[in-house]
Amino acid sequence: MKSMQINPLAHLAKVAFVMTCLWVFTSLPDAKAAPGQITPCASQLYGKGKLWEIRKGDGPKSFVFGTMHSRDRRILYLPGVVMQALNKSQFFMMETTLSEENMRTSRRLMMAPHGENMRQHLGERRLAQLKEIAPAYQIPLENLLQLKIWAIASVISQPPANSSQNSGQLTLLDRELEKIAKAEGKQIFALEKASDQLGLFDGLSKAAQLELLDSALEGFADLEDELETLTRHYIRGDINHFFCRMNKDLKDASPEIREFITDKLLIDRNHAMVSKIQSRIEQGAAFIAVGALHLPGEEGVLNLLKKQGYSLRKRF
Repeated sequence: MKSMQINPLAHLAKVAFVMTCLWVFTSLPDAKAAPGQITPCASQLYGKGKLWEIRKGDGPKSFVFGTMHSRDRRILYLPGVVMQALNKSQFFMMETTLSEENMRTSRRLMMAPHGENMRQHLGERRLAQLKEIAPAYQIPLENLLQLKIWAIASVISQPPANSSQNSGQLTLLDRELEKIAKAEGKQIFALEKASDQLGLFDGLSKAAQLELLDSALEGFADLEDELETLTRHYIRGDINHFFCRMNKDLKDASPEIREFITDKLLIDRNHAMVSKIQSRIEQGAAFIAVGALHLPGEEGVLNLLKKQGYSLRKRF
């Protein structure tokens, strides 16, 4: 039986396309904890809970669901209350979709300028580390070096597909929700395009991109343990931990990285998403799936909706 061949660039596009702020702060300077350890941190507004019912006055009930971009089977389990909320909704909204058009855009945004190879920017130490890591992803080193620096960092900040937490086909919670919504004939809307997400990284200086790459390389050996910790908090509905972990790690990051993550990747996108959410849920009930890190805090999606007059009720 002939084995299936993997298209390295298509694989890279998928990996980068499904990344969110999560991969950034798993690759930041790490204050390590024991694997799976549950540690308390300062409470954030709306930091507990993954599914929230939102409603303005006597209008339709919609739902905001915080997701985690992971192939871990435990995360793919959807309790009845989540499925009921999805089934009741007229529209399905998500950060962005895995359409062919967006995949092509992702691939284009990841690639270094024509004829430019990242070898000249990385230095021998980083090249040696990447050469050791690349086989785990079934990606030749030369293919990695055709990517922008931030894109290389994004790839190695995700566990390899054959790791203990990510075995099997590339299946993510957001993707599964989208498939269910399509099967039920719901209208599907993306809150962002691939260029809205990945295009932000092009604004980073070379030094900041190398900072992300160095942190990802340094943390690669502990990546599964770190994601296990994050996964346990997510399963418990402790979204507060994501926010607190990010703030703690950012203390050791450069000013450029701190501003980029807090302002551009989170706050600015939260405001943009809430604007699009409002325009849609005025027309009917919606199920809105966004990365869990977007939910909590004063400038989080939930509090921004409350400021616009929506009542919030935690459902799960």
